[in-house]
Amino acid sequence: MNRIRLVPTIRERSKYQRERRYLDFEVDGVSLRSLVDTGLDLISVLVTDRPRDPPRLARVLGEAPGDAPDGRVLLYVCPECEDIECGAVASKVLRRGDLVTWRDFGVPEEDEADNEFAETTVSFSARQLVRELADR
Repeated sequence: MNRIRLVPTIRERSKYQRERRYLDFEVDGVSLRSLVDTGLDLISVLVTDRPRDPPRLARVLGEAPGDAPDGRVLLYVCPECEDIECGAVASKVLRRGDLVTWRDFGVPEEDEADNEFAETTVSFSARQLVRELADR
């Protein structure tokens, strides 16, 4: 089982981009974003610069169906509009008791043969992630 942490992160403001605050997923001390890097400007779905979105957290924890057209769960989205059309990273999320597993990371709606960025499978305790969120 992996250790997951939520790390407060800021996407800096620039001339044409607004500042965004979010909680990045850190797995065993490494940003999940670095493991599934697409080269796109993306933030995690756990934004902190607006009210929490309980349905998003439920999907991340495997308590609700995926929100991408291919059934995966969005983990990273466009920082400006949070629309998957601008770019996103999603994964299949499986839940068995307290164990959450993320696998098959990719870009929603792309050809599945071309969209896996990491051979990584991440498994963690749902309670641990909820505790991390409560501390933020």
